[in-house]
Amino acid sequence: MGVAPILFEQPVHRDDWEGLGNVSKVAKEKYGVSVAADESCRSILDVKSIIYRNLADVINIKIAKFGVIGALEIIEAAKNAGLALMIGGMVETRLAMGFSGHLAAGLGCF
Repeated sequence: MGVAPILFEQPVHRDDWEGLGNVSKVAKEKYGVSVAADESCRSILDVKSIIYRNLADVINIKIAKFGVIGALEIIEAAKNAGLALMIGGMVETRLAMGFSGHLAAGLGCF
């Protein structure tokens, strides 16, 4: 029994937009593996660029990085573009991660 990846999270440097797009294309077309943008997403403008340039399949949402309002804007943009979402964290407390979990469950789009 082998183990097969289903997702690569931020496989390139955060500023390597071309590399992110190339890895996403090869991973999806050749192996059926999605690529999530994480460190490349620092603002709604970054997410819009990722969407417009088709650079990733998934956006990693981190409340501590975006704030609640920023996260909601990014979630809406990603959903409208047909991208998948994942919820993540950095060094949050259990309370903050609990909030992130409730946000993900409440929106039903993760």
